Amino acid sequence: MKYALLLLALLSTASVAEGLVPLKKPELAGVLGLSEELARTDASAGQPQPYIVRVYAAPVAVSECDGTVASCPDVRLLITVSSGDLGERPSLFELPAQKGWEFVGWSAPSSLGGQPAASFVIRSALPEANISPAARKTWRPRTFRMLVTPELATYAPR
Repeated sequence: MKYALLLLALLSTASVAEGLVPLKKPELAGVLGLSEELARTDASAGQPQPYIVRVYAAPVAVSECDGTVASCPDVRLLITVSSGDLGERPSLFELPAQKGWEFVGWSAPSSLGGQPAASFVIRSALPEANISPAARKTWRPRTFRMLVTPELATYAPR
């Protein structure tokens, strides 16, 4: 009996839940729902960078490879850059899609367009599963050096 009264008291003080409607933004939902953060700047790291940089990989589709590299879904590489100032909106840059991405590491900061630039190395990659050994053997990753500021970004093959 006392448990029933306690339950009744708890239920009577509970707030009413509000419903949410899904946003009609499928591209944003795909990026947010599927993205993986590959890297972010860290002031205590060995190569401190002049900006706050975050690197994300986001597949364009949820699917699997069927043995060939061409059958694998493409993966977008998205980079946000900001100086961390109040009210600032980060800049967003995107590399051409590859079959996957790996963050290699931060490099010594450099210069781009006359201002300091964060620097890092990124490499294209293949998914771990469902690629035939023959297809995997012939595939070659591409490595890029990135320079980014809140206004500009460049990438160059290495």
